[in-house]
Amino acid sequence: MTDAYGKSFPIHQADWIEGVNMHKLRTGRRDRAQKVLFENRNFGALLSLNEWNTRYITSTYTPQWTTPSSGLRYSLWCKGDSWPVVFEQGDIGYHTERSSPWLPQGHVKYAITGMGWIARCMGASAHEEAVRKFVDQIMVELKRAGVEKEVLAMDFSDPIITAAFEARGVKTSSDGYMAMLEARKNKLPEEVECLRNTCTIGDTMFAALTRTARPGVSEYEILGEAFKACYSNGGEVHSGVFCTSGPYSWPNLRHTTGRRISAGDVVYMDVYNTAWNGYKTCYYRTFSIGEPSKATRDAYQRAYDWLYESISVIKPGISTKDIAAKWPAGPDVWGDIGVTTEDQTAGNNWAHGIGLTLYEPPLVWRGCSMDHPMEIEEGMTFAIETQEGDGEGQGVRIEEVIHVTATGVEILSKWPVKEITVIDI
Repeated sequence: MTDAYGKSFPIHQADWIEGVNMHKLRTGRRDRAQKVLFENRNFGALLSLNEWNTRYITSTYTPQWTTPSSGLRYSLWCKGDSWPVVFEQGDIGYHTERSSPWLPQGHVKYAITGMGWIARCMGASAHEEAVRKFVDQIMVELKRAGVEKEVLAMDFSDPIITAAFEARGVKTSSDGYMAMLEARKNKLPEEVECLRNTCTIGDTMFAALTRTARPGVSEYEILGEAFKACYSNGGEVHSGVFCTSGPYSWPNLRHTTGRRISAGDVVYMDVYNTAWNGYKTCYYRTFSIGEPSKATRDAYQRAYDWLYESISVIKPGISTKDIAAKWPAGPDVWGDIGVTTEDQTAGNNWAHGIGLTLYEPPLVWRGCSMDHPMEIEEGMTFAIETQEGDGEGQGVRIEEVIHVTATGVEILSKWPVKEITVIDI
């Protein structure tokens, strides 16, 4: 991690400091998914083209460009097997096999390039041939495990692949994705520790912002320093992170324009999709270049109150409706930006489950939770965020990452939040 002066030091992981017990992480995820897939749902096998589901059940990983459902790599988990078979892209399997001693011998094979979305790039006849080879490959494993007559769950939907399996007498189900969301919604202690580490990396990125943001500096320069802080401390970014300032802070553009910072600007950054060991964060903080106006401070207080009033009710057994009810109706407070229906407020006052992916159960939002509530359960982890405009053309945005405990919540994000962070100029 980094100290206040930007000096780097690593997350502790040594023979005398346990850190994250990776063995418990791997086997705990496997055992949880195994119970959902083969006991609760009685599938015969799961075929996964989703990178994050494959990582969850196999603890293997290859570059980001394989995500989320390119089909360049995939996995098959047959009932009765202790671990899935990983079908790796190209010659990367050479490394996967040597890096993953927990996988049984022979459980790393080569993938048939052309599954998932990349298949359409091959041309019609090549795609048809690839599908045939792919189905042949999977059938060998289904027969080996004796589950070819049972339901093959998939975490993707492709009518051509479905038809090809059914032509071979294999009944398929697209419920594999929902089953994996069920398995992943409650986090193991080791997963929570990964999320703590990711939030700490987020803190180093906010620290980089405070050292960089000054009048005349561009949003791009701030992002460059934030990315450097992330990678210097063992993190990585999965198509995420933005910095927004001044007039683009209200309503929230959720993007970076590259404008140069001026005195009096509101600046906020979301370090979303920053990861440590694959576990993502989504974490906002708001800053002011010099002392903010009274209107901006008042807006910040309203956003803070909305956030913490909703956090105060969170515990196992309540519903997402109980959380969303703590937030005002969007049309009542955001008429200045043309909001007349909750359909315009998606992503504003909002909460979403977080883990290996940015969106996992639960989702909290007045647009769905008031009429379709979900139960909050111990072990859920999610990001919860609020925003507000100051009436002077700028806005604020704050967010916490929380872990639902037996009695309430643990807040994993640690950057000061009670007041807007002022950057002296």
